[in-house]
Amino acid sequence: MTVARVNGADVYYEAKGEGEPLLLLPGLGRGTSYFDVIEPILRREFRTIVVDPRGIGRSSKENRLITAEEWADDFAALLTDHLGITAAHVLGSSHGGSMAMAMALRHPAQVASLLLFGAFSELDRFIVLNMDLRIRLAHKLGMDVDLRDFISLWTFGHEGLEKPGVEKFLDAQLAAVRQHTPESYSNICKSLLHWGRKLPGQESQPVVTSLLHRIKCPTLVVYPGAETVGSTHNYDAMRARIPDVEVIAYEGLPHNICDSVPDRCADDVLKFLAKRFPAG
Repeated sequence: MTVARVNGADVYYEAKGEGEPLLLLPGLGRGTSYFDVIEPILRREFRTIVVDPRGIGRSSKENRLITAEEWADDFAALLTDHLGITAAHVLGSSHGGSMAMAMALRHPAQVASLLLFGAFSELDRFIVLNMDLRIRLAHKLGMDVDLRDFISLWTFGHEGLEKPGVEKFLDAQLAAVRQHTPESYSNICKSLLHWGRKLPGQESQPVVTSLLHRIKCPTLVVYPGAETVGSTHNYDAMRARIPDVEVIAYEGLPHNICDSVPDRCADDVLKFLAKRFPAG
């Protein structure tokens, strides 16, 4: 095991390949396995760093709500204090996009570029109801196939669940669900609600969308055309507010596009970085 002691917690990570560092931040409740499909492709060009965020997988367990901002502080410390990396490209998918944006806002010097896949800077009623239902299902039905199936229906959609080889993704999702207790999974769902300013007591905090103008690094935003997490309005806001941004819609794909079309995602990352950081 490769574990770094950062900010009083043990954070598990794997660093592979050579080239410029690329930190990969996973979706809700997941760890390194989230990027099993796309990481080997990205490793051909980058030094990839995948993590189990604090409270998940092989990292320190904590029976409390951990915020995206706390995770961002952990990853910044992992890069600089443990790996000696001054700045890295940071790719976040889904809830990992929240962690990635938090890094760009709190530790801008350490984020060379921001690569957001199915991310969101605010929440609507759809996702709030989704998280509230996940919390209830976790406590009523437990951490097993029922919750896995609900997550998979929402994440993969009709076409994704009919694709050849989907069983391995369902197995990976089940394994990830079983790593949690109802309490730990509820805390992670509440972390997403905290990011979206949808927990009691957060009414006075500005939504993250209003802070997007502070993200100065080159930013790529990729989302499915029929996105179920971030609304079209949210992606329009990212396009309007982030100073150096490119927004791409992948039509007709499920939420986790890094699993659905990994080669296309990797290719768009490479094209974007080649434009923003030309060789020589």
